[in-house]
Amino acid sequence: MAIHKEERRLCNSAQQLFELVAHVESYPEFLPLWHDVRVMKNQQNKSEHSVYITDQLIQLGPLYKRFRTQTTLVPFRSIHIISSDPMFQKFTIDWLFIAEKEGGCRIQFTLDCMASSVLLRPIFDITLLQAARSIITAFENRAKIIYGRLN
Repeated sequence: MAIHKEERRLCNSAQQLFELVAHVESYPEFLPLWHDVRVMKNQQNKSEHSVYITDQLIQLGPLYKRFRTQTTLVPFRSIHIISSDPMFQKFTIDWLFIAEKEGGCRIQFTLDCMASSVLLRPIFDITLLQAARSIITAFENRAKIIYGRLN
C-alpha cells in the first residue's frame, strides 16, 4: 500500500495553488508519470461543489495504465480525488489549502493507494511513492513559472 502525507508552506495564494492542482489537463506538461488526461464530465453535486470525471494515463515503471477518477472541488479550500477503477483496491488523493495570515498558503497533501493486483503492488508502491514525494515540489515549480517568483 502506498501512503504518503506531506505538508508544506508555499508563497503563492490558496486560490493560485488550488487552480493549479484543479487544472488536471495540464498535468502531462510537468508531472513525470502523467502522459494523458481527459476530463470527461463536469457537474455540480448537491452541495454545489464542482465535480468532474477524468480519464488519465500514467506510466508506472515499464507499464502504462489508464484509469478513471472523480474529483470534488471545494473552491480554494480542498480537492478530493477518488477512483473506483478495478485497477485499484483503494485510491484517494486529498489536497487541503490553508491561507496564511501573513500571505502564502499551507498545503496538506495525502495519497493513499493500493493496487488490486498483488503482482502489480510493488511497482505501484515504488513508483507512486517516488512521484508523491516530489508532487508538491512539481506544483511549486509550476507556480513559479505561471505566477512568477514570490517571496
